[in-house]
Formats: sequence, structure tokens, C-alpha cells
Amino acid sequence: MEQPPKFMPDKELSKVGGSLWLYIIMQLTLSFLFSFVAMPLIMYSLYYDYSAINACIEMLIYFISGIILLWFMSSSFKQKIKDLKFTFKPKETIDTVSMMYFLNYAIGIIGALLSKFGLPDTSPDFSLNGSLLYNIFTFTSVVILAPIFEELIFRGMILQTLSKYNKMFAIIVTSLLFGLLHLNITQAIPAFFMGLVLCYMYLKSDSILVTMLAHAGNNFLALMSVYSNHVLITVLVLALVIYGLITMVLKSKEINEFIKEEKTNENWYARFFKRIPNLLYLVFTILWIIISLFMNMF
Repeated sequence: MEQPPKFMPDKELSKVGGSLWLYIIMQLTLSFLFSFVAMPLIMYSLYYDYSAINACIEMLIYFISGIILLWFMSSSFKQKIKDLKFTFKPKETIDTVSMMYFLNYAIGIIGALLSKFGLPDTSPDFSLNGSLLYNIFTFTSVVILAPIFEELIFRGMILQTLSKYNKMFAIIVTSLLFGLLHLNITQAIPAFFMGLVLCYMYLKSDSILVTMLAHAGNNFLALMSVYSNHVLITVLVLALVIYGLITMVLKSKEINEFIKEEKTNENWYARFFKRIPNLLYLVFTILWIIISLFMNMF
């Protein structure tokens, strides 16, 4: 196992939470600006299709905040996007998306059971069941922009930075931050487990393109859920779930060895969340999730 860096990492660890706070602030600011400044123009141009308007605003917010955050993180962490590897590895990509989908399927079953006991579904509706413009904007946001920006931010920047200290710590913390950023319980839990798979497969494949394509494939299947009664979609989903289960069983020994190799006496988790920006991010996102959950229950 590689030894952690000799220099003091506390300042660099703080930059992770600081970067995510910048992202949240940008999202809120841009939402306000687009909603109250650009709304009349967008409404006129889209013939008052409100669902398409909202989807367009969300797409623009995602794009602008993603570009700014990547520039900021690239400067803060002294990492360049062009230094990441974009090698196309089809088997690793299929393995990744299948494991993600198996976990999502299993968590979905548990969620469905919990919903019978009053747990509400607080996740946004991303299904392609609206107008043509709405579907185009939603598809662009969910299948193209989200995989690109989220993989570059979380796997390309945050995971890369934290991996210098300990890879297991980096995987768990990156996945936790990724899950909490979704700000609702029904997305946060699947996103956390999805993040574990994406982080592990990124480190093993050493290609950001693998996780981008897998992320895009997973999101595309989520959009296709509206067509779940179609035979081809059903067959594809079942095939992915079965293949994902088999892949996870086959990789279990490899994963156990990886965990053993990354054991360390340094408590990087405590050290990370002792930093004020990181602790505030943790508290803020958890409180937001709890409040939104209770608001949907009553």
C-alpha cells in the first residue's frame, strides 16, 4: 500500500467541502436569476410550455455551474482535465453499469417495501413523458451533462485528490458526498452505492470515460422506466440485473483484497469531517434531506 503524503493535507481536504459549497451557492443563485430574470424571455420563446421551461432552466444551471466549478477545482487542486485518461474500455463499462443497475434494482425493491409503511418518494420525476422540448432538455441534462460533470467533479477531481491519502477512505467519502448532493433520500441512498461502484471501477480501470459511459447508461435506463412494460426494456433490465449480480460475486474476492490492502491506522474520516467546510456540508445536506422527507410525509 502506498504511504500517504508527508505534507499536511488539512488545507487540501477543506477545499473539497469548499468546492461543493460553491456548487450549491451557484445552483441557488442561478436558479433565482433564471427564474426571475430570464423567465419572461424563456416563456415567450417556448410558447408557455412550463415543464419545458423548467427543464431548460435546470439544463442551463447544470451547464453553467458545472463549468465554473470544474475551473475552480482544477485551479484549487492543481489538476487538469486533459491529464485524465479517456480510454474506451467496453467490458469495464458494461461491468460498471450492470453492477450499478443491480444495486439500484435491489434498493428500489427495498424502497417499494418501505413506501408501504409511509416512506414518501421525494425524488424528482425525470421520465420522458412530456413535450418534445421537455424531453430534449431532460435527456440532455440527465444523460449527457450529469454524467460528464459529475464524473469529472467527483471521480476526476475529488476522488483523485483524496486517493493520495487512502483509496478506501477516498471511495467512501467521495460516494457519501455524491449521494448527499442529491438532497433527497430516495436518490441519496442509491447514489451513494452507485458512487461506490463508480469510484472503485474508476480506480481499477484508470479511465474517466468508463464511469462517464456507465453513469450515462444508468441514467438513460432510469429515463426509460416509463416504458418498463415494453418487452425489450424488461429483457434488458433483467439481463443487466443478473449480469450485475454475477459480476459482483466474481469481483468479491478482488474487492476484499483491495479493502485489506487499504487498511490504515490513520483516521482520515475524522480528519476530513473535522474541517469546517466539510462538516457544514455534511450537516446542511443531511438536514435538507430530513426536512424534505418530513415535508412530504405530512
